[in-house]
Amino acid sequence: MIRRLAVLLGVLSLLYVPLPAAAGGFASTEFDPIPEIRPGVAHTIGYWVLALGTEPIRDEAFGDTTLRFSRNGERYDFTGVRLAEPSHYATSIILPAGEWKVEGLLGYYGHDDIGTLTVPGGLELSPPEYDPMRVADMPDPWGAIKPPGHPWGTPFRPVPGVTPIPKAAAPPETRPAWPYALGGLTVAAGGLVLLLRPKRPAG
Repeated sequence: MIRRLAVLLGVLSLLYVPLPAAAGGFASTEFDPIPEIRPGVAHTIGYWVLALGTEPIRDEAFGDTTLRFSRNGERYDFTGVRLAEPSHYATSIILPAGEWKVEGLLGYYGHDDIGTLTVPGGLELSPPEYDPMRVADMPDPWGAIKPPGHPWGTPFRPVPGVTPIPKAAAPPETRPAWPYALGGLTVAAGGLVLLLRPKRPAG
């Protein structure tokens, strides 16, 4: 029984081939240009929530978005309201002086680390967690008012007066399959040796 189980495990190991790592499934927050933020003064902030870092979120079930400002256990949340453009939001904020960690709370997309806001002062952006990605040949979903980072790499379908800026997309990351196949062959060979080894005569 043990020998048969060893052979079976070896065969199953050969059937396992890892798939390429899937990219996507993330969203990022991009601010409209903001003025110098002063302590105790209300400011209106416009921002965009972008799937894959470049696409508007078209899911009608996508809920509220919130800008969170926190430091040393102190926290302020400001919920955004939808603007006319796809994936465009705005909220009013008011903060005391100091340095604040800024995050976007993006529903089922999770939290986006935006950067550090100094009050009085401006916003220092964190390095992006992901590189923006584009799905080719989609029509431009925006009119004259677009996210500040537009266009990104592979452009949306060209519109009159806009010159495309092509950029080659990086190939998806893959993992080599040979270590798994080698491990499976080793287990299978060991199982066959055990299975075919002559039995000792009963003493």
